[in-house]
Amino acid sequence: MLVKLSQIHAFGVDAGKTFRASGNQRSGGPKLFDYVSVGIFAPWKRHENILDKNGSRLVVGYGWRPQESSEVISALFSGGVAVWQNLHPSKMCLLYMNTEKLLMAANELGGGERVILEARACGLPAQDIEVAADNHKILEFLDGPIYNASYYSSQIALGVRKSLGAASTAAHSDGNQPAVASSGEHLEPFTVKISA
Repeated sequence: MLVKLSQIHAFGVDAGKTFRASGNQRSGGPKLFDYVSVGIFAPWKRHENILDKNGSRLVVGYGWRPQESSEVISALFSGGVAVWQNLHPSKMCLLYMNTEKLLMAANELGGGERVILEARACGLPAQDIEVAADNHKILEFLDGPIYNASYYSSQIALGVRKSLGAASTAAHSDGNQPAVASSGEHLEPFTVKISA
């Protein structure tokens, strides 16, 4: 039985701002690459799985782990895979839109959530994202909403408002005394204005 781990994920993707996807359409013509894999050059990302794919292949990496990254990149170069590093988000968006398949070969410890959400936000359909068969947690990111930073800031503001409201009413409704600071003074309820 497959159980969704979370309905709300912890990644905000602002496609209209950071990725500048608006106005760009995924064309039906030839793509730049048949397969693209994205993520840090580390073993748990399993970029070497792209070597089993046919066609033009690219790995876009970021971050560096001295020994591990060198081994991964060496294997990719030996297998004829192009390797790029640290693309600007707007360039990543164009790449996602001009790729046949995004390969997310990471294991369950390897993440991949952000990459999938970014690709989807930039217009890559979920059916063009290939996820490793043994990475069940990542499947929930292939559908559902893609939240942005405004959503998360409004959720934080709502949570703070509810917590403050619950704390001030709880002190009176449960018979407890108001909170007391370490200096001994009573703390009065207060209002915090939070803009989303």
